Amino acid sequence: MIKHITLTFLFGAVLLLAGSCGKDDYKFGDLTTPGKPVLTLTVNGKDAAHPNGDGSGTIQLNISSEHAYNYKVDFGDGQAPKTGTVSAYTYTYKHTGVKKFTITVYASGKAGITSTNTMEVEIYRAFTPAPELVSMLTNNGVKKWRVDKDAPGHLGVSAADVFTPAWWAAAPDEKAGLGIYDDIYTFNANGNVFTHTTNNDLFGKKEYLKDFDPAMTGTGDYTLTGAKAADYTETFGFDGSATEEFITFSVKGHLGIYLGTHKFQVLERTDTHMTLRCVQEPGAWYVKLIAIQ
Repeated sequence: MIKHITLTFLFGAVLLLAGSCGKDDYKFGDLTTPGKPVLTLTVNGKDAAHPNGDGSGTIQLNISSEHAYNYKVDFGDGQAPKTGTVSAYTYTYKHTGVKKFTITVYASGKAGITSTNTMEVEIYRAFTPAPELVSMLTNNGVKKWRVDKDAPGHLGVSAADVFTPAWWAAAPDEKAGLGIYDDIYTFNANGNVFTHTTNNDLFGKKEYLKDFDPAMTGTGDYTLTGAKAADYTETFGFDGSATEEFITFSVKGHLGIYLGTHKFQVLERTDTHMTLRCVQEPGAWYVKLIAIQ
């Protein structure tokens, strides 16, 4: 009898416990999707005369989104996105020149529900070259250069991730008669004017010499002659960072073999000599220049 009463009591206790252990309530409440982020963008120094800003590369971004608690902002320049509750940002890009970026904003609400919006910005960031670079290149006035044809490796090629002409380095005077050693490159600091005296011949790759002669077909080494290889003048500029220096050209400007690229990294420089590098298929190309004035 006692055993029966005990079992009955235990069974009742189990039922009571089971009745009191309902499911936990994990509801988040009203899961409202955040409103599409409204983006307000200001480019520092932008006006009618400076449509891409004042050269600082800096923007102001403000975000608003109903029911959003957190934001993730990707400024489109390859840097890690900014994440947090902050809805106002001051951001400075690190490129040089004029470049377009796509800014993507993710607004998150309850349970991680997200809304997204994007906006494009085209912004200018100036680069101020070292005075020593400007002086070396232009003599703070006018200075002329030519390919240093007597130097070993005055032209060369390597893989793009190598900084010496490992694949091919020209022997002295190796490209004589091809229209490259008579070229004169004149840099004028007044207005950053570049004049290429070609003597009516240009040496380069056919696939890129089409920039001078649109009727050009084929590929490979070629010397373009005549009126289409005439002297030309355009502007030059500078680009770079704390550790790199580049000379840039606005349209067709180049140094050495014409490869369709207009940005040359300065690897070595003195008042009378320069070693430069550009990147174009199949890798990196090199040229050594010597001052003639």
